[in-house]
Amino acid sequence: MLIASSFDDIVAITVFSVFISISFDSIRNSDEGGTDIKVMIGMNVFYFVIGILFGAAMGWVMGVFNKCTCDMPKLKSYGKFVIMLTLAITLPFICHYTRFDESKYIGIIFFGYFSYRVWGEDKPDKELANFWLICQPFLFSSVGASIIIDSISTDVLGKAIVILLGGVFMRWLGTFLVTGGD
Repeated sequence: MLIASSFDDIVAITVFSVFISISFDSIRNSDEGGTDIKVMIGMNVFYFVIGILFGAAMGWVMGVFNKCTCDMPKLKSYGKFVIMLTLAITLPFICHYTRFDESKYIGIIFFGYFSYRVWGEDKPDKELANFWLICQPFLFSSVGASIIIDSISTDVLGKAIVILLGGVFMRWLGTFLVTGGD
């Protein structure tokens, strides 16, 4: 179930990135005709691959750290957590600096995956769980904070609700089909 949900997130992020790039490009270049849609889709696929490579490289860094010998397992686990958190926060800045902004989300997802693969049973589970307990209220309380209800026009509200419900239904259907096998 977790794998299907994660794969669903990757597909949703990638497709969202493609559509947002196309729409913003057509808005920016409405007088000039904009960039060809095939080129935009190809560039987003390229950004997707670069994101996987960024994530794999960061995961490899965690694998190198995993091989270091430390006599104190608690210190080693805490060190992994600090380095992982630092790299996860740094990765979006690296993607922005290298002008691969669309690669950051995929990179972070694959960074977590590759870190998990190289750590094996030697993961900093307790440190991550404690950090999640602190971050979870902030993360979920800020979702939707940038929406200003007063600025939504009433003629767009109905369409927006239909689009949101359609998107949620399609994600539900995709997850159901992926997990509903034999």
